[in-house]
Amino acid sequence: MDVPPRQDTRAELLRSAERLIAEKGLGSVSVKMITTDAGARNPSAVHYHFGSIESLIKEVFAKRYREIEEERARRLEKVDQRDPQHRLVALVEAAIGPFIEACLEESGRMYARFCLQFATDPRFDYSLLTAEAGAPSFARLHEELRACLPQVPVATVASRLRHCFMISLVQAVDYAGKVEAGTAPAVDAAVSEAAACIAAYLSTPV
Repeated sequence: MDVPPRQDTRAELLRSAERLIAEKGLGSVSVKMITTDAGARNPSAVHYHFGSIESLIKEVFAKRYREIEEERARRLEKVDQRDPQHRLVALVEAAIGPFIEACLEESGRMYARFCLQFATDPRFDYSLLTAEAGAPSFARLHEELRACLPQVPVATVASRLRHCFMISLVQAVDYAGKVEAGTAPAVDAAVSEAAACIAAYLSTPV
């Protein structure tokens, strides 16, 4: 069945925005560049379909993030409740594993690079946008991580968790580069190492 032109144009705009921002950086990409790359005949296509470039960028983030959220939720359900000694690292592995593993595919590497650009732009509040995208496991993850860190003040844990979002993005982009260079370790080893790094940061005494 043929895809309606309006739906097809919207999808192409999403793909073009993600790829161009991943490759060139958010500050170097204009509405015109996205519209041209998407092959849209209407120069106002971005505004017609999304209202603004900011709304388009938010939708690029949210569309794939929902898939990652679903996988994260499944993995959190499987974390062993009976093993408090290793629970912190296991929770972090469940949280970041889907994102790093996605970098084995070209589309996942592109998304990781897009997210790193997106998350460092002052126009966007990533914590608010993850909530808007639908991230129930994120709230649960934060609660369970705090329970694993009774020795660290609550305010410090909250601050470190915000930092860990950025750390995990850098870890994913680094792994993406190694995959493309043919030097990447096995993905399970990469996830374990990344999780151990984040867990160590979270648990460092004040």
